[in-house]
Amino acid sequence: MDPDEWQEPVKTYPDLVQQALPGRILAAFDAIARKIAHLSCSKKERNFFRLALLAIIPQFSHAVATGGWLKWVEPKIDVEFLPEAFKGRLEIMLGDLLQVKLPRRADWQARQADARYLPDNDETYSAVITSPPYPNRHDYTRVFGVELMFDFLNREDTRKVRYQSIQSHPEAHPVRPETKEYRRPEKLKEVIEELNEVAKDIRIPTMIDGYFLDIYICLWEMMRVCKSGARIALVVGNAQYYGLPVLVDEIIAELGEQIGLACDKIVAVRYRGNSAQQMGKYGRNPSRESVVIFRKQ
Repeated sequence: MDPDEWQEPVKTYPDLVQQALPGRILAAFDAIARKIAHLSCSKKERNFFRLALLAIIPQFSHAVATGGWLKWVEPKIDVEFLPEAFKGRLEIMLGDLLQVKLPRRADWQARQADARYLPDNDETYSAVITSPPYPNRHDYTRVFGVELMFDFLNREDTRKVRYQSIQSHPEAHPVRPETKEYRRPEKLKEVIEELNEVAKDIRIPTMIDGYFLDIYICLWEMMRVCKSGARIALVVGNAQYYGLPVLVDEIIAELGEQIGLACDKIVAVRYRGNSAQQMGKYGRNPSRESVVIFRKQ
């Protein structure tokens, strides 16, 4: 890697990427990405190098994720150290592989899909464990916007993902399958009514309502692709808006039972503090993170 080559990126990047990685920083990342693309190795091995490069973007970026937002900062590391940082990340990743000692003939697949439209056949799996987005307004297409638009999506495609994502943030307005059987749980009805009275941002009650509709559809799909007796575990976090608690785990448990799953238990695993703004106005009211465990009957 010759730093003298880091003059201008060959590829044209969206504005966010250019602002977050200005000048020689973007030229350097672009140069390394092009070298990775031309390596004489397998696609899986090239993707390993791509992942390492993406992982170090926050070290050099002027836009870094802080909670659910991007914060503009001055990087503490100079672009000249990019090759060293890249090498260090690769060593960490290789060390992880050696430590885990994965079986060499493990049979697994990774596929991209919308959780509301799973591509799998009925009764395929014996277990599911997942952590859907929490209804906390975090838009991950913005939080990871620099990485997404550096290597995967253009600006317009990123927006499409944003709008179609699970309605855990106000900008999502997804196209969904029909759900004639869906009934709002009583706990959800109550919190929506209360939020409609106090919410300064009128998008929040709509977001909360849509979030649980999305989870309901996802649960239907999980139940469909699971075998009888399968366990389904969802790691979720409760939320709070305008001082009103949203008991996500209890509402999801009711949704699962509504479609015919048996809720074996809800396990509280930790408590998270509410935001500084919420704390200052409504006091300290930690919200629990839980694992909601279902069984397909």
